[in-house]
Amino acid sequence: MRVLLIYYTGTFNTRHLTQSVKAEFVARGDSVDTIEINSKTPVCDCSGYDLIGFSYPIYGFNAPLPFERYVAKLTVKKGQKYFIYKNSGETLAMNNASSRLLIRKMRRRGGVLVGEYHFVMPYNIHFPFERDFIRQIFEKNEKLRKIMLHNLTHGEVRRIKSNPIYNLGAFFVGIQKVGGNVNSFLYKVDDKKCVSCGKCIRECPHENIYQKGGKIKFHHHCDMCMRCSFFCPTNAIRIGFLEGWKVNGAYDFKGIEADKTPVPEYINSNSRGFYKCFIKYFNAIDADYARIFK
Repeated sequence: MRVLLIYYTGTFNTRHLTQSVKAEFVARGDSVDTIEINSKTPVCDCSGYDLIGFSYPIYGFNAPLPFERYVAKLTVKKGQKYFIYKNSGETLAMNNASSRLLIRKMRRRGGVLVGEYHFVMPYNIHFPFERDFIRQIFEKNEKLRKIMLHNLTHGEVRRIKSNPIYNLGAFFVGIQKVGGNVNSFLYKVDDKKCVSCGKCIRECPHENIYQKGGKIKFHHHCDMCMRCSFFCPTNAIRIGFLEGWKVNGAYDFKGIEADKTPVPEYINSNSRGFYKCFIKYFNAIDADYARIFK
């Protein structure tokens, strides 16, 4: 089977997830191509693919604007099968509405949804996830990937149900799609910390950052992906209204995945507050995995 995986990524969580999904397909003998969306990505030719996978990080209960703009340019054949494997840092029910525009666009073109899946990846905003929490997340993600591949292979269609309330709420929160443009007027670089490495300029997926007069400057077409502030080696970038929620410093995904010691039960039945939403989500994955892979 020929598979095409199209994804948008901010701090590379979705890239990491896509590489893992690709490995699952390749392991069973499928041919897989991947396309990462940025400001220079040409519109791809979707003809000839048996299955298309769409992936994105959920921003404020919505798909990122660059992702939606790219999908709007795609031409797909009638009856084209596709699936969605989105991700976020929490499992709030409002996230269910994030694919509504993608599904609507694909339906108009005759696309056939054969599955939608929600993975968890660690935050790049609000606060950093602890290593043991990420290890448990990756353990569940591995199970969910295998569940997804099984369902896609056997024609078991899974859909994530939204409702008018979630859709309406996501619509109003969707103002964040222009929020980056507004907030970018407040972006600043601490000249005492900045070492002029140019990493933020090279890595910005929207070419929103430039240098003038030896100083780092910002245009105003930002998607708030957090890549610049997250990966800044000296934590020199201030991100306006979101400065209090800024997370700086990449996660050690390779080291975490290489750790073969027993995975601790970071989330359990006693988890409370923010972490409580993961109990039902993790239990559902475990139950599904046990049912399919007895």
